[in-house]
Amino acid sequence: MSLAACAVPAGSPHSAKADGAAVKRQPNVLLIVADDLGYSDLGAFGSEIPTPNLDQLAREGQLLTHHYVNPTCSPTRASLMSGTDNHLAGLGTMAENLRRSPGLRGRPGYEGYLNEQVSWLPELLRDAGYSTAMVGKWHLGRDKATWPIARGFEQSFAALAGGGSHFGSVPGKPIFADRSPWVQDDQTVTLPQDFYSSTSLTDRLLDYLKGNEGSSKPFFAYAAYTAPHWPLHAPDEDIARFKGRYDAGYEVIRQARLERQKALGLIPRDFKAAELLPASADYPSWQMLSAEEKAREARKMEVYAAMVHNLDRNIGRLVQYLKASGQFDNTLIVFMSDNGAEPSDSFFPNNANTDNRTENIGRPLSNVGYGARWAEVSATPFRYFKGWTGEGGIASPAFVRLPGAAVPARRLDVPTHVTDIAPTVLALAGIRVPQGDYRGRQVVPMTGESLLSVLTAPQANSAAGREIAGELFGGRWLIDGRWKLVSVMQPFGDNQWQLFDIASDRGETRNVAAEQPDVVARLTAQWQRYADRNGVVFEPNADMPDLRWGKRPIPESQMK
Repeated sequence: MSLAACAVPAGSPHSAKADGAAVKRQPNVLLIVADDLGYSDLGAFGSEIPTPNLDQLAREGQLLTHHYVNPTCSPTRASLMSGTDNHLAGLGTMAENLRRSPGLRGRPGYEGYLNEQVSWLPELLRDAGYSTAMVGKWHLGRDKATWPIARGFEQSFAALAGGGSHFGSVPGKPIFADRSPWVQDDQTVTLPQDFYSSTSLTDRLLDYLKGNEGSSKPFFAYAAYTAPHWPLHAPDEDIARFKGRYDAGYEVIRQARLERQKALGLIPRDFKAAELLPASADYPSWQMLSAEEKAREARKMEVYAAMVHNLDRNIGRLVQYLKASGQFDNTLIVFMSDNGAEPSDSFFPNNANTDNRTENIGRPLSNVGYGARWAEVSATPFRYFKGWTGEGGIASPAFVRLPGAAVPARRLDVPTHVTDIAPTVLALAGIRVPQGDYRGRQVVPMTGESLLSVLTAPQANSAAGREIAGELFGGRWLIDGRWKLVSVMQPFGDNQWQLFDIASDRGETRNVAAEQPDVVARLTAQWQRYADRNGVVFEPNADMPDLRWGKRPIPESQMK
């Protein structure tokens, strides 16, 4: 089955609207991306964290239970904005990683920014008459020629870097996380002291949407929230709500999420969850921790939950505005995370102003992530987390709510991919996908496929015939029907091929590569063809940051 059945054919490269495809009323588009949100972190996916607004949208839409992304943020965002494999779009690896990978620098597709050889979703929508605006994390280029305003967004309030403080800086006490640059349209800006990411970004996006009221233009709004990316920060009142909720520890919370996922029907009753990392000094179990360490670890997860809950509340504000303004029923809403949960304690270096006392975690001047053990909880029921090619790193909680919610809500178990979002949006809006010359530059075809056929036809809910593949940092994967071929990089793997029957073992608990050599050979050849088509440079990277529990942040010299 081809997922592209509803794609609009290509036509004149300088006219974005498809000939004869006049749409009576083009839908608005609200694309929401959470940053480092794990698979099980929403109530609709099994979490104990209250996320009523997102859960309601999910109930009214199509839950994408097999939605795949890239293992880290900027490669996923490049694919999202282009509908194209990240190796073609300029983020074959993260720009930050190019410093440690001289063999990749200068290679086509490894420019470190959203390049000119792909189509840009906001530009296509703008050219077709849409009002385009974004707020939040860009991470697709820090030079002015690659800012959001240069890629089709008419209005933008954006963080250019991969991460930064969720609060405005404390006067006279800068910390390294305050250095993330922010831009408004074509100017750099300084965050106000009363800034809090999810609330302030929602405020700004609402301003943009209200400014479009009365216009004949539909809108494309990209809400690229920076929560719950490290450092863990949340308002005190949100943190207080979760006091004591995580005192039971990693294993108990994970098991409770697993049971909820089974009760929700997300996974079968006999599903075998991925094995946790073996308990060790680097990755201690809950029982190995002292009372003081348990209190600190519980506080981290309390703040993380507060960030997710606050994010949900602010998304509820967007929905409330759309309903009050009469625009909700004509708005396509897509929600997803950019990758799995972040397993490190922190990347940012500390300085004399940093205050990481347990009681200050989550508050201004703190610089803490929640670590690998809580990331395993967020990844329930899957293996690993952000950065790695296990399901926990590349499976994203996602849903699509079509305009009017005309299709009965249901779960879609068909494999979908981040590159499918752009062609789906364009198809729904009746806008052709360009090929060849567009605005004086040569663009490659989108590698994603429109999902309208599976979103609108209940019978089109089959995984048959869909191949999804990828690579990052030397970690590789290919999914074809029931099989997943995957290599896992250090320190958890040796980059050798593993094979899992994810139709019966999506937890990746039993490697059957030795039992299925013919399947491994066939899928290996398929992966190589994928790599050749997309310009993948396979360079296993043994120099990934140390993600052990309680580790020191990487030096400032590596953060520039």
